Formats: sequence, structure tokens, C-alpha cells
Amino acid sequence: MGTVSLPVEEISSPRPHPRRWWPGPGWAVVGLSAVVHLALCWLFRGFLTDDAWISVRYAENLAVGEGFVWNPGGPRVEGFSNPLLVAVEALASWAGWSAPGAARLLGVAGGLACVVLVYVAGRRVVGESAARIASVLTACSAPFALWAVGGLETLLVAFAVTAGTLEVARRDGGRVLRAAAAFAVLPWLRPEGLAVAAAVVALGEVPGLFRAATRRRAWRRALLLGGIPLGSQIALEAVRLGIYGHLLPNSVLYKSGAGDGFTVLGKFLDQALLPTVLAAVGALILTGRARLLAVPALVYGLGSIGTLDSANAYSRFFMPVWPLVALLTAVVVGYGVTALARRRRTVSAAALVVVAALLVLALPPGDVRSVHAMQERYTDCRVGARESAVDWLLATPPDTSFAISDAGLVPARAGGRLVIDDFFLNEPLIQETGRIPFRERADLVHDRDPDVLVLASRDDSRFVGYYPTEQAIHDHPDMAEYRLAHVAAGQGASCRYHLMVFQR
Repeated sequence: MGTVSLPVEEISSPRPHPRRWWPGPGWAVVGLSAVVHLALCWLFRGFLTDDAWISVRYAENLAVGEGFVWNPGGPRVEGFSNPLLVAVEALASWAGWSAPGAARLLGVAGGLACVVLVYVAGRRVVGESAARIASVLTACSAPFALWAVGGLETLLVAFAVTAGTLEVARRDGGRVLRAAAAFAVLPWLRPEGLAVAAAVVALGEVPGLFRAATRRRAWRRALLLGGIPLGSQIALEAVRLGIYGHLLPNSVLYKSGAGDGFTVLGKFLDQALLPTVLAAVGALILTGRARLLAVPALVYGLGSIGTLDSANAYSRFFMPVWPLVALLTAVVVGYGVTALARRRRTVSAAALVVVAALLVLALPPGDVRSVHAMQERYTDCRVGARESAVDWLLATPPDTSFAISDAGLVPARAGGRLVIDDFFLNEPLIQETGRIPFRERADLVHDRDPDVLVLASRDDSRFVGYYPTEQAIHDHPDMAEYRLAHVAAGQGASCRYHLMVFQR
């Protein structure tokens, strides 16, 4: 394979230096970057996405001995797709800690780990200068910090993807077992994890199979790099089959092929167009194994086609590849820095890095101000409406049953009441039927005879269904048995999310 197209001094092994009492300029940059990431996490600390509460409900049921169930006493069901995070949350809840707090702590730690990793491991792939810049760019992403505190597995996935890919992308192929271990974690965090690992391993090792001099080594590497993650996936499927009796989580059946073409990819490009373009240039500049840095982003891009757009604000779907995108972008910026440094224009080189960081921080729509405004709108509008609905439900008898579409915060904090998920994402039925058309969902919801229907409306004065399923439930003939009992109105002038509570 070729080598990275960077100046020799940038990619060679660091020369030994005399011992210093201070860690050096690279680590100073990493330390500053870590502070930036933590500051952004603190700024967005009010954000906790509704999807995170789904995992929390499963984890808390597991912690109190109810088992792998959505409803206490109900059937086993896998409405989540992050079994490792659910297990950690269950352990935290069992120990008396906060399950969502544990998830958020892991998210912030995962972000910090990525900030450090792109420098420590990136130096051997893109060089010292680009690795420093990548650490800065990774930390300066407001969406990256938003999803660190969002309560999901997003940044843990980012760390595992980045660690495995950077190891394999080294000029010498990296340490096989370390890369394989990182990739082996992915299936337990996201359903698509094995696909990402397989693509990186295939493109990194298959070319070596066609050369006699490298064939034996390539076979050995491919078997370990691919076999260990595959074994992890097989172990997960065995557990899944034993607990639930199926091989795919409900989310895969629900979301795959249910979206509109390039909707998710389009959002990502809208929110991160400049870094994406620069990353594409960086992938062209690099040569040999270093180009593997672009593979996970391509896998996610292809996988997003036709996927249902769900919880995608500021590209949660693509945040796992942000550190790699930052590395590729840093290659381009690093060339400018290196050129200026050679001309003894140190101040100009530093200014170029600062400008790149400021662009990440300030360029809409992924800038700090826009992301913070989105977080505040989300909290005031959606979370405010959901908390009002929870307060109303907690005043009803404990055996009250209710149906709802946004089955996160409200079910998780409704005191163990029986919950019907309008989308049936948290119902075993979806394993038999696949994705159910919205009119059939409305029939099924009314067939369950819930005591209460919690329906999202775009208007707080009259019902305008937020989702087609909810409109179908409202328009159903059996709706005549219900009366409007409470309107949980979201706050804010632009809020178009309100929960209308209908009681039998």
C-alpha cells in the first residue's frame, strides 16, 4: 500500500526528545480541546432526547427484576437497539444511581476519549500537525457535544468506530487485536456496527490477498479483524434469540426501507456541508491505508438512503463518524499550516487553525448559537408538553392504561402504568407483521381499549395530528368513546407540539 501524502517529518515516528516537565505542545492543544468539549457539554446540559428514555424504561424494568420487558408483567420485547447501554443503565439503576445520568456521563466520556484519540492515534495516520488540528475540530462541534449529553450511545459508537479505523489505517496496518476489540463492541451498541467494521476490514485487507508477498499476512489479519467482530455479533444474536426468540431488534424492522430516499443524508449535508467537502478533499490527498478513514462515513451515507428519519436533529445518525470527518478535514487545513510554517509564518499558521475552529463553532446551522437555540426550543416545547402530560397521568389510578406515539419520557416517568406504543416499536407484534400501515395501527390501538389516548397535535386549540398514525387514531369511529381531558401545551412562540389527552 502507499503512504500518506504528507511531508516526511509529519508522518515519521516521533524522534526522541529530552525529558520535559511539561507534556509538549500537542498535549497542550488536546487539553484545550477537552476544555472546549466540556464547556459545550455544560452549555447543552439541558438536552436529553426522548429516544433515550426508551432505553431507560427497559433498563429500569430490568433493574427491578421485571426482565427484558416494555411493560411490567408484559411480554419480552426488544424495542431498543443498544443492548450494551441498556445493560449499563440497568446496573446503574440497580445500584441506586440515575440510569439517564449514567448514559449522559458515558456520552461525555466518549466525547473526551474521541478528542484525545484523534491526536494520539491520528498522528501515525495523518501526521502530528493534522492530528492536533483534528482534536480541535472534533471538540469544536456543537452537535457532537449535544449528542454527548443526549442520553444515547452515539459518542460511544464514535469512539469505537474511530479507534478501530485509526488502528487499521496505520501504514503498518496497526495492531490487529486492538482494532478487532474496538470493532467487536459495535454490534452491542448499534445494529449497523458490524457493517461498518466489515467495510473497513474488507477494503483494508482484501487488496493484500492479491499479492503473493502479502497474501498470508492479509489472510491472517482478515480472519482476526473480521472474525472477532463477527464472533461478537454471533454471540449477540445467540443472546437475542434466547431472550426474545428473534434475530433483529424491532427498530431495524421498523426503520429500514421506511424513509424517503436521501432525506437523512440531505440533512447531514445541510448541517455539515463545508467539513464534508473538505473531508472529501482530504480523502483524495491521502494515499494507501490512510484513505480508510473515509470508509465509515461512506457506509453511513449509503446506509442512510431510504432509512426513516428519526431523532436526526443535527445529524445524530452521522455523529459516530464526526471524529474521522474531522481528521480528514484536518489534513486539508494541515497542508496550509505546514506551508505557512515552512515560510516562517507561524502566526499565520496558528491563525488558520483558529479560523477553522471558529468556522466549526460559528457556521450555521451547526454553530453553537443555533444548536443552543434548538436545545432550548426542544426543552420548552416538547419536553415541557411531555412533563405536563406526565403530571396529569400521575394523578390517575395506578392501573390506568394509555397509548402514546412518542414513547420516551412519558412512559418512562408515568409510574409503571401500562403503555401502548402507537407505532408498535415496543410491541412483540412487529416481529410478526413488520412495519404496520398507520390506519392498521389505529385499529390495533383502539382494539387494545386504553383508558387514555395521548395524541400529539400541531395546534393546542384544535387537534391536528403530528403524525399520520395519530390523526388516524383521532379520526377512528371508536374515538367517540373519549373526551378531551387535558391539553399539555408546549411553550414558545414557535412551538407546534402539544399533547392532547383524551380519557375514556
